[in-house]
Amino acid sequence: MWRILLLGLSGFIGLSTYGQIKKHYTVENSKTFDKVDITLSGGSGTCFVRPTPNSNPVNIYGKSQSQTQNPACQSILVDRVQQVSVNFLEDRVDQSPVKKVSFNVFGSEEEDEGDQWHVYLSKKKPVLLNLNYGMGDAYVDLSGLSVEKLKVNTGSADVKVGYVSGQYNQQEMDTFSIKVDLGELEARHVALSNARNIIADVGFGTLFLDFTDNSKVKSMVTATVGAGSLIVNATNATNPIIIYIQNSPLCRIKIPKGFTEIRKNVFVNNNYREDANNLITFNVDVTMGNIIFKSN
Repeated sequence: MWRILLLGLSGFIGLSTYGQIKKHYTVENSKTFDKVDITLSGGSGTCFVRPTPNSNPVNIYGKSQSQTQNPACQSILVDRVQQVSVNFLEDRVDQSPVKKVSFNVFGSEEEDEGDQWHVYLSKKKPVLLNLNYGMGDAYVDLSGLSVEKLKVNTGSADVKVGYVSGQYNQQEMDTFSIKVDLGELEARHVALSNARNIIADVGFGTLFLDFTDNSKVKSMVTATVGAGSLIVNATNATNPIIIYIQNSPLCRIKIPKGFTEIRKNVFVNNNYREDANNLITFNVDVTMGNIIFKSN
């Protein structure tokens, strides 16, 4: 096993196998910090983020085609917070067609021969998670983690975020922030995040939000849509929902039959109660894109 254990420092160690460099990076657990603030910046490869029962807060395994370029890593301790930054840099331009991976809702994966990064986050300590993907693909499973804040930025990448095993976030999440430029972001089982604030900014891409699970907290969803699309699945939603829409003549709005318009551009579902402690409120501002709510 080739590995390097790091506390307050960072780095990768690699071994060349069949033309690929295999690398392993670990932040070792310690009583000197209470939580981990981790930033992952992806290149054009494929990144998987998953929970682990391992006590080490961060474990990263990678396969790279590059013989010369290692991911850039930093790890420093600030006010009992271990701040970890990993940038999966690349030093080559792949002229071949973009390769995809088959990944059935995070179930099984059929890996291609491109760069692969597998990030395992421990359930033992709270996490502040910042994910930045310019290109490529990313699959993020947050099941059972203790995420305080989550921020996902996608340029032209395709990103899937979800709670595969159906386990709620271990604590209330302060903010779940999403920015989609040209790519696609699919967020499944959003209610399991226990997020009080969900902020979405959609440029020309597509954002899919799934609210089919029961939320335990009151959530405010603030979405701004330019020329892209926001699709919200509220099929069989048990939570009370209210939708406020600020639109323009250039956009398209679709609200299903299960919602009632109580005043202009304000819609509620059949479970709506103003004083509900698990009310989900949508404030949507759209310029020239598409807003689609799905329900029974």
